Amino acid sequence: MKKIITILFRYLRGEAHYRFLSLFDQLLAEYSAVKNVVAAFYSRFSDLLAQEKQIVDAQKSSDYTEQIAAADHRDDRLIIGINETVRAALYHFDPNIVAAAQSLSLRLEAFGDIPNKSYEEEAAAIGILVDEFQSPEYSTKVNLLGLTPWISELAEAVADFEQLLKRRNVEQSDKPQQRLRDIRKEIELVYRDMTAHINSAATLDTTGAYTEFINRLNTQIAYFNDHNHHPAPKSVKTANVAPVPVQAYTGKAITPIPVVHLGEVELTFAKDFSLVYKNNIERGVAEIGIVGKGAYAGRKNVTFNIE
Repeated sequence: MKKIITILFRYLRGEAHYRFLSLFDQLLAEYSAVKNVVAAFYSRFSDLLAQEKQIVDAQKSSDYTEQIAAADHRDDRLIIGINETVRAALYHFDPNIVAAAQSLSLRLEAFGDIPNKSYEEEAAAIGILVDEFQSPEYSTKVNLLGLTPWISELAEAVADFEQLLKRRNVEQSDKPQQRLRDIRKEIELVYRDMTAHINSAATLDTTGAYTEFINRLNTQIAYFNDHNHHPAPKSVKTANVAPVPVQAYTGKAITPIPVVHLGEVELTFAKDFSLVYKNNIERGVAEIGIVGKGAYAGRKNVTFNIE
């Protein structure tokens, strides 16, 4: 007998969470036999769903919502621009600029994918990044790459962003309602109890009365999981890197491109990973940092000899 598959609630942000539970509620209304099985839970579920709708509607109708989305887009574009500028500088002819880019690249990597964080997490991460890049430790490197105006613009943008978030939070807190995350936590528990009872009833049923309900619900669950779940990128830390041949000394920076495999897949330079070089001018042991990009994350260091 088919069972209800798991919905990945943790990935349902914003209105998607309410929309899924609303569809579940609509399906129950169509299948009275299934609804009767969960009658003991339905009243609480319906009440929580109404509360969630009230908050979602209030957020949608807020004058600040559209402004916040625009401010978030501005922050995202600046962060992407800074990242791309640093990546381009890794291939500069001036070794001082390359060294500065390597340092900034490592720091940016530590912050993860800022544009895909929640509004609050993104604002906090950008605030820390701005403070660090304006500090004595990084400001010279930032200036060397021409990023000082970018960081100033980012500081102004995130300040505006945070103000809008605060104003909307104040607006929302003035209304007599529970915090959205508390309601969602509780309704998710009720939903799990309901689906567990439906699965049990379906196991005992010999008429197949639950099959159509479960099939339709599973179709919706698969859709919401696929469209809202963005898996963490694979890490190049476990990649298999072919040994880099010995390189001849030329007095200039030597930049071989290693062959990188992750499982059966050969990764593509510039698309799947970028490279950061260290000690790659003088004779001796040089280092290559393989930094994942696109669908890949993490970093792996390998060495080669210059003779």
